[in-house]
Amino acid sequence: MAEEYKLLLEFIYQFLILDIYLFLCLKTRRLIPNISKLGPRYLWAVIFLGVQLAYFIISYEQLAGAPTLSVFRALLQNGLMTARAAANVINLLAGMIMFPFCRTFISFIRRSSIINRIVPFDDNVNFHIAISASLVFWSFVHVIAHYFNYLKVEQASMGQPTAESLALLSGPGWTGQVITVALFLMMTSALEIVRRKAYEVFWFTHHLFILFFGGLLLHGSFCFIKADPGSGDPCRGGPQFWKFFLASAVLYLTERMLREWRGRRETHISKVVQHPSRVVEIQIQKPSCRTKAGQYIYINCPEIATYQWHPFTLTSSPHEEFISVHIRVVGDWTSAFSKRLGCRFGDSDERKLTIPKDLPWVMIDGPYGSAAVDVFDYEVSVLVGAGIGVTPFASILKEIWYRVHEPKADVRLRKVYFIWTCRDKEAFEWFQDVLATLEEENLDGFLEIHSYLTGGLKDYEAMNIILNDVGAKTDALTSLRAPTHYGRPNFDKILKGLRVSHPATDIGVFFCGPKELSNVIYEACNTWTEATEDGTKFFYAKENF
Repeated sequence: MAEEYKLLLEFIYQFLILDIYLFLCLKTRRLIPNISKLGPRYLWAVIFLGVQLAYFIISYEQLAGAPTLSVFRALLQNGLMTARAAANVINLLAGMIMFPFCRTFISFIRRSSIINRIVPFDDNVNFHIAISASLVFWSFVHVIAHYFNYLKVEQASMGQPTAESLALLSGPGWTGQVITVALFLMMTSALEIVRRKAYEVFWFTHHLFILFFGGLLLHGSFCFIKADPGSGDPCRGGPQFWKFFLASAVLYLTERMLREWRGRRETHISKVVQHPSRVVEIQIQKPSCRTKAGQYIYINCPEIATYQWHPFTLTSSPHEEFISVHIRVVGDWTSAFSKRLGCRFGDSDERKLTIPKDLPWVMIDGPYGSAAVDVFDYEVSVLVGAGIGVTPFASILKEIWYRVHEPKADVRLRKVYFIWTCRDKEAFEWFQDVLATLEEENLDGFLEIHSYLTGGLKDYEAMNIILNDVGAKTDALTSLRAPTHYGRPNFDKILKGLRVSHPATDIGVFFCGPKELSNVIYEACNTWTEATEDGTKFFYAKENF
C-alpha cells in the first residue's frame, strides 16, 4: 500500500507543477515565458496554485513529524498525511470561495487605486471558478486517500468495521458523501450550457452550498484520526474548518441582507426604447440610487422569473436623473422581458413597439464597481467595445461630456481612444447621438473614435456607401466625422502605435466583449508593455459578470 500512496503523492506534485507550466506556456505562447511581461492575472494564478502546493507540502511534513500521531501514522502510513494535508487545503479554499461574490465588499476595496492596480478584483468570477476547480481536485485526493485508509483499518481490525461501513455509515463517511455529492451537483449545474438554457436549475442547485458548508462544519467533528493514548486531547483540537469559514460567512450573510434590502427599494420604468439589432433600452427612475460611470446593476423582474438576477452595465451618466441599461435580446429571460415591455422583434418590422399601460415592476441590486470605473485614473485610456459590449463605455462617454462642461472638475484623463466593433451596421445607431454630440464639442483631440464593421455588406449597400461617401463631410454609415473601418482591428498595430505616440505613459485598456477577442487584446498589451521603469505600460481590464 505504501507504494500506491507514494505514486499518489508524486502525481499531486507533478499535476500542480505541470499545470503551472502549461498554464504559462499556453497563455503566453512561449516555451519559456518572459515573466517581466506577464500580466497580473497570470502572476496571481501562479501565486494561487503555488499557495495550494506549499500549504499541502507544509501540512504533509508537519503531519509526518507529529509526535502525537505515531499510532495512526504506523497504521495508515502515507495515507494519513495525504488525506489530512488535502483536507487543510480544502478548508482554505472553502473558506475563500464566497469572497468573490461579496460584491459590496469588493466595490469598497477597489476604491483604492493602488490596491486595484495590484489585485485583479474584476476577475472575481474567474477566481471563484478557479477555487471551485481546485476544490474538486483536492476533494478527489482527499477521498481517494481516505478510501485507502478505510481499507487499511478494515484489514487491521479483521473486518470489523468494514471499509464500506466506514465510507458510508460513519460520521466522517456520510458527511463526506454529502459534501462530495453537493460539490458535484454545484459544479455540473454551473456549466455554461446549463446556466444559459436552465438558469433556475443552476440557481437552485447552487444553493446546495448550505449543505456543502454544513457538511464541512460537521465533517471534522467525529475525531476519526485520534492522537496517541496519553498525549492529551485525542481529537487534537477538534474541527478546524470553522476557523477558515467564520470571516467569509459573516461577510456573505451581511452581503445577502444588503442585497435583499437594496432590491426592495421603489423603482419605476419611465421609458422604453426599441433599438435595431434586437436591443432594448430601459430608463428607470430611482432617486435613491447613486452611480458612477462604468458601474453595473443586477435586474430582477418577478413577473418573468422570481429568482433570476441578471447583470447589465449602466449606460446613463451619474448626472442624469434616471438610470438606463441597454439589453440585447438573446435568451429566454431577455426575450420574455422585452415582450413584457411591449417590444416586438421580427424580420418584417423590427422596430415595432407598443408600450403596455402597466409596465412591470423591477428589482435592482447595485450599483457595483467594475473595470470601466477606472478609466479616469489614467492619462490615456483605450475603450474597446464589441457589439453590445459597448454599453459600459456609453456611460463613460456621457460622463466625459459632462466633465468637459464643468471646468472645475479635476480630470487626470487627457486622451481617450474609443474603438467599437460591430457585426451589423444597424448597431452603430445605438449610441450615435452620444458620439455625434461629443464630436461636435471639438474636444481638441481629446477623443478619437474608431468604428469597425466586421460583418459583410450586400452589393447594393456597399454601392450606396461608396456613392454617399464621395465629397461627404460625415461617414455614410455612422454619420460621424470619423470614418468607418471595414474588417477587424489589428490590436498589435494599434498598441504599437500608441506606445510611440505616448512614451513613458501608463495606458489603461478597457474591454467588454467576447473572450476570444479579450485574449487577443490582452496578449497585445503584454507584448507592447515596456519592462523598463520609465517605459510605456498597458494595463488591461475586462468586464466580468
